[in-house]
Amino acid sequence: MINTVYSVVAWTFLIIFFVATAFWVVEVIVVGQARKRPAEHDLSDIQVRVMTIDAQEVVQQTVNSLPAKLSDVRVIAEHDIDIDGATVHVVPESFTCEATRKARAAEWARRHVPTDQTFVLYLDEDTIVPSLPPFPDADIVQLMERPVRTGSWLSYFAEIFRMGFQIEQRVFPRFRYPLYAWGGGFAVKTAVEQEVTWDVPTVTEDTNFIWRAFADPDREMAVLPVKLLNQAPPSVGELIRQRRRWISGASLDSHLLPRQYQLLSLLRNAAWGLVALSPLLLIPLVTPVSIVFLPSLYEVAIGIQIVGMFAWGFIGYWYYAERFRVLVGLFVSLPVVAVLHATGALWAILRPTKTFRVTQKVPPTQLTDDVAEEMVIDNRESDDHQEGDDEEKPRAIKSR
Repeated sequence: MINTVYSVVAWTFLIIFFVATAFWVVEVIVVGQARKRPAEHDLSDIQVRVMTIDAQEVVQQTVNSLPAKLSDVRVIAEHDIDIDGATVHVVPESFTCEATRKARAAEWARRHVPTDQTFVLYLDEDTIVPSLPPFPDADIVQLMERPVRTGSWLSYFAEIFRMGFQIEQRVFPRFRYPLYAWGGGFAVKTAVEQEVTWDVPTVTEDTNFIWRAFADPDREMAVLPVKLLNQAPPSVGELIRQRRRWISGASLDSHLLPRQYQLLSLLRNAAWGLVALSPLLLIPLVTPVSIVFLPSLYEVAIGIQIVGMFAWGFIGYWYYAERFRVLVGLFVSLPVVAVLHATGALWAILRPTKTFRVTQKVPPTQLTDDVAEEMVIDNRESDDHQEGDDEEKPRAIKSR
């Protein structure tokens, strides 16, 4: 009886993993990334809003990194801070709306921060912008990310692993609904923001926003293949809590999607969370007697999933263009990394959270030596760029 139950559960897990993996392969290889859209909006058409509570040092580093043509820079803060090169707006404690925390601040800014620019570009407090091209004429422009290590190597490896999977973002403009968003580098047309608003209760305001925005079938999205730098969680605990919030928000907001997308979201979230229990699937491989149905096929299925795990890890390494020794460390630790990466998702499945908790950030002075130089960039104090370039280049890098 126990063997039968185990076999049914194990095969169910593997089928979920296989279907989720097959969808990703078809999505990335068969569907393919959307065609490149022509650039139509110069950086002078963009207002930047950096969202923070009160992380002055971290925000100053972000503002310093912005290309000089981004002349309209606003910091939306919960407490008064002093930032050179930006106008600071403090969200009043008296302001109330349906949204909470970060979405509440974005909603206050939507209502009270004036702009004549075509786009509003939202950046997290730790988002470093080494370069930024002109924008295409899309309703929402998603920028990509490249988290850097700020503490734990396991957390950093988990981010590399995630980036291997997350290259799928380039395909999202082909979908009726983008599957998720990264709010650390997220631009929306001002007119669209005014129509959609941020005024809803959610813990994943970025994904919630695009799902509501794309209820209009005429909306269009573009993904720019630029890699903005941001901070990986400094500890495994922060990593797990961050992933819990992501999956909790996506699950709680999935009612915004059509039924087929709800089922897809449920399947993918389940596959992510169940990876935390995947070591239990190896038991039949080390027992002297067969405890699963179709043991030979089971071994093949396990092998396919292991190959897939290392493939995502390698794609993430390729995306990062990291040093070879990082690849060695990633591959050695990848089984543990994959489980840790999924632990927060499993926690969210078992006990979703409705609380927004900001992931801990590291001040610039505490960055590890091997990432400080690439993370501390100053683009606003130099004009040594070529006129007429299609892209603003990073111009002055400050070493520690």
